[in-house]
Amino acid sequence: MPGPVQWLRNRERLPINPSANPSPEAGVGLIGVIFWIFILVLVVAFVVKVMPSYYDYWSLQNIVKQQAQQAGPEESAGQILYNLNGRLGVAMIHIPQKDIVIEKAGNGPVLITVTYDKIVPLAGNMSLLLHFQAKGGH
Repeated sequence: MPGPVQWLRNRERLPINPSANPSPEAGVGLIGVIFWIFILVLVVAFVVKVMPSYYDYWSLQNIVKQQAQQAGPEESAGQILYNLNGRLGVAMIHIPQKDIVIEKAGNGPVLITVTYDKIVPLAGNMSLLLHFQAKGGH
């Protein structure tokens, strides 16, 4: 068995090459950086395409709630629909009339429900189907 002095002498003769044993803190290579930038670009593109639909939905939800609260007992369902379409036109939100349901029981509260689907094209022949339902009233 070599003594401590012999061990030190052998150790001094060993070549020092830091690349022979890479440390776990070596970092990310160029391929890794390119991969993560690609993933980030995909996520940003997805958010840019989808967020306008959600913004329209949130605006629609606020408009429907306000219209249901402001509808008086003497207003007919047709008048409520006319007022709702006016507000939607100002907000530049286009909803087909068949997707808007107004329920009114006599002089009771008004319930407005808007249910619609939105198709968001992503890339090529890939699309995303979003289903929204906004309710306002009691």
